[in-house]
Amino acid sequence: MFQGHSIAVLDAKSRIVLPGKFRSKMTPEADNKIVLTRGLNGCLMLYPLDEWERVKKGLMNFNVFNDKERYFMRQFLMYVHECELDSHNRFLLPSQLIDFAQIKKEVLLLGMLQNIEIWNPESKAEYDKQNPEPFESVAQAVTEKILNKNIL
Repeated sequence: MFQGHSIAVLDAKSRIVLPGKFRSKMTPEADNKIVLTRGLNGCLMLYPLDEWERVKKGLMNFNVFNDKERYFMRQFLMYVHECELDSHNRFLLPSQLIDFAQIKKEVLLLGMLQNIEIWNPESKAEYDKQNPEPFESVAQAVTEKILNKNIL
């Protein structure tokens, strides 16, 4: 499970080194492969290959005759890029994803349990400012799911 964050730098060949704190959490089933795609709110999503396979199984339940489900699938799958970490634990960020997330030189990697979000740090800061509610108010509203003893 991925958690925490790290700052990385996009090199001249559009590669990013996957930080050790995240690399160490990848399972052997991922076979050193990752899948990148469009995320939400202007970020990118990085999935280890084994987790991506679970996502794909979930997508198989979508109804292509439903407008919203079909639209989501098209937008989500259109940007999918599968790659393997090289011997220096780098991965290539395709130009269409760089453009989508407005990535410049520095990137923020944010662990989101099953996947990692990749942000332009300025876009992430702007996203954080846009939420009109303080973190404490949001936490009060959503932590019921964490603390509900019936779930555990």
